Amino acid sequence: MKKIAFLLNLGAVIVLGGWLDVASQTDMDRLADLKTIRYDLDIKVDYEAEKIFGRCRLTVHNSGPSTFAAIPVVLYRLLKIESIKDGHGDALPFTQDVFAFDDWEKFQVNSVRVTLKAPLRSQEKETLEIAYQGHILGYAETGMAYVKDRIDKEFTILRQDGRAYPEVGLPSWKASRRIGLQNYDYRLNVTVPSSLTVANGGRLLGVSTSNGWSTYGYENIKPAWRMDAAIADYSILEEDQGHLKVFHFKEDAAGASAILATLKSTIDLYSRWFGPPEEIEGFAVIEIPDGFGSQADVTSILQTRSAFQKQDQMYQFYHEVSHLFDVRSTDTFPARFESEGMATFLQYLVQEKKNGAAGSLKKAEDWILGRLRKELEENPKYVEVPMADYGKADITDLSYTKGMIFFALLHEIAGEEKFFAAMGSFYQKFRPTGATTADFANHLKSEFGRNIGPLIEDWVYGTQSSRDIAAGLTFGDLLGKYLKRPG
Repeated sequence: MKKIAFLLNLGAVIVLGGWLDVASQTDMDRLADLKTIRYDLDIKVDYEAEKIFGRCRLTVHNSGPSTFAAIPVVLYRLLKIESIKDGHGDALPFTQDVFAFDDWEKFQVNSVRVTLKAPLRSQEKETLEIAYQGHILGYAETGMAYVKDRIDKEFTILRQDGRAYPEVGLPSWKASRRIGLQNYDYRLNVTVPSSLTVANGGRLLGVSTSNGWSTYGYENIKPAWRMDAAIADYSILEEDQGHLKVFHFKEDAAGASAILATLKSTIDLYSRWFGPPEEIEGFAVIEIPDGFGSQADVTSILQTRSAFQKQDQMYQFYHEVSHLFDVRSTDTFPARFESEGMATFLQYLVQEKKNGAAGSLKKAEDWILGRLRKELEENPKYVEVPMADYGKADITDLSYTKGMIFFALLHEIAGEEKFFAAMGSFYQKFRPTGATTADFANHLKSEFGRNIGPLIEDWVYGTQSSRDIAAGLTFGDLLGKYLKRPG
């Protein structure tokens, strides 16, 4: 791999060798000050050439004290930048080359460095107009098996996971995590053959058709951290004057009706438990093929087909809907157990309550404990990482499993009524501002008192819980331990 150098001098970015990289945590903190605040994207999907042709206006704000002479951008490795202009239409010089992430060699991106006409100073904004084109063939080789994204008339998805559009970043996973998810406003225009429909979780602005092509225009309803455009021969089921939509494959009409009913009933259930969510001005569920990975955004869910076709797979949907009630993390490296651990716990609890699947929560606890124990055995270093540090250690996959067991224990210890009262008061209190893991732990202590202290110390901040799991303790053993221990 090429060695990439990055230096800061007198408040300005100095680039050596034409590329940006992050040399230290301090440098990463400075780069994280480049906030994407606006994204306008026009894409045409050419199925004959199996290419996309894109043009975007990416607006960034320098929220920190440093001055930037250049802006780094990344996009999918087979997408090529054709031109870059500033917000005034003046051409900007740039370099581009395919690089593997310095800390994930199988992950390759087209890494671009854009030299600005004038340095971007503190609190200033800059707009980049980027024209690009090329192929998308997924990232399955990296281990992200769900990113099967490609240009295919049967189903095409353009999303952040597949790097289908340029974003500020570097060929470094650590740097990407430090930059974090950027919440921005967007406008999205996608042009496809008229036989196809473009699905997005935003507000539909209109559809224009000419010469066999249709352009779908969307804008975000709430500030979003991703733009997803799923393209297929969709049918659309709508309710509440179009505020709730389900984009579905034509053969899954019955499943779409069930999904829409379940969406409403699950939001009602979570609202009883946690209190009302933010006003839902619009929300979309978008069916995608199995294997492409269910995901939730602020106003949409990408839901794999299995939940549309099989009632016993609806737990996936309960998981994603629960993210409507997440509190935004304000940690530098979020541990994610507060959101993903809770969502995993809820998916099984709701499955048991709504689907009459008696015993499914207990089975899930045993299965997840076994899976977690195996992972700890295969990776002994994970045992010594507290759950609060999963984000910093880049092992947030464990937040789904160990986090689920944590919430299952808390649910049993507190009792369901007190458990949901505490979770609801946390959501309502911190929904406007976001919260850190420490805020969450302190909230639990204030709600449940001193008896919950040992659970917090062992599971959130300590490693005794992982040693207990590795030693073979069952869920019943763990529960008994904390029911017996005083605070």
